[in-house]
Amino acid sequence: MKLSSLNYFVEVATEGSFTKASEKLYISQPTLSRRIQELENELGVALFIRHSHKIELSEAGEKFLVEVNDVLKRMDNLAHMFDTQTSPHGRPQVLKIGYLANFNMGKMYELLDRFKMNYPNLQFLMKQDTPMNLSDGLCSGEYDLVFDLSVYFQASENIEQVIFKKNHLQIAVPTNNSLAHKNKVDFADLSQETFILLERQQSPVIVDYVINQGIRNGFHLKANHYVKDLDEGLSMVSLGNGLAFLYSGMNDGSLEEKYRVKIIDLKSDTKGQNIVMAIDKNNTNNFLQELFRFVKEDLLKGDTKI
Repeated sequence: MKLSSLNYFVEVATEGSFTKASEKLYISQPTLSRRIQELENELGVALFIRHSHKIELSEAGEKFLVEVNDVLKRMDNLAHMFDTQTSPHGRPQVLKIGYLANFNMGKMYELLDRFKMNYPNLQFLMKQDTPMNLSDGLCSGEYDLVFDLSVYFQASENIEQVIFKKNHLQIAVPTNNSLAHKNKVDFADLSQETFILLERQQSPVIVDYVINQGIRNGFHLKANHYVKDLDEGLSMVSLGNGLAFLYSGMNDGSLEEKYRVKIIDLKSDTKGQNIVMAIDKNNTNNFLQELFRFVKEDLLKGDTKI
């Protein structure tokens, strides 16, 4: 049973509406409905009585709500038990940090290491995740801080964020492709190409974005292969199976030589593609607030050009 599912249940019960609850949680209504259904299946009872225009707690749901509120209160107390603990000999404080896979996150590790030097009791629980899971996890409390694509937080009033890394789309092509001599191309130049696309569940917003860019330029992207990660995609490009999209933030300068491909900048709208560091404004953890301030000040010194 996931802690996030319990949070989702309480929000739906409080709002009496999947629509209102999904808006407050900043997740899609279908996702929220699926999570509640999974929770009901796990418990073997219906927690809600569903009507055509409203929902209400079932008898089992009312009993469950009382217990869940107690559990969440206890979990919150545990999470903040040592917020003021700064003694080198005190118990460790843990911050849960989520970040994107495949991206060059060397700067993140550097900053976390520097910050930890002043707080030897502080521990970081690090986890790679998909963009959607990162944003959902931050809102549900699974993560204290995340490094994610800014497009996933555009409508999040309760999220404080700062640009961590400038980022834009690129395209990887075989070295013998007719575009390989170019340093920058328009989307329209790709109309006759075949693509290797990321599986949609890995990052639906981005997959939909590149598909829509093709439509805006008068063509439908032809995809022969779908992959789970960057390594698989670039390996297929090197074998001549198509072109693959990637982000500049993934490119540490070694990818062209490693995979024997040519990486070209795409002339496209970069809105929402930067990587941001984000926290929930309602999270009052002292270490978290201090870490966010520390990283933000360092980024501002460098004008985020990292």
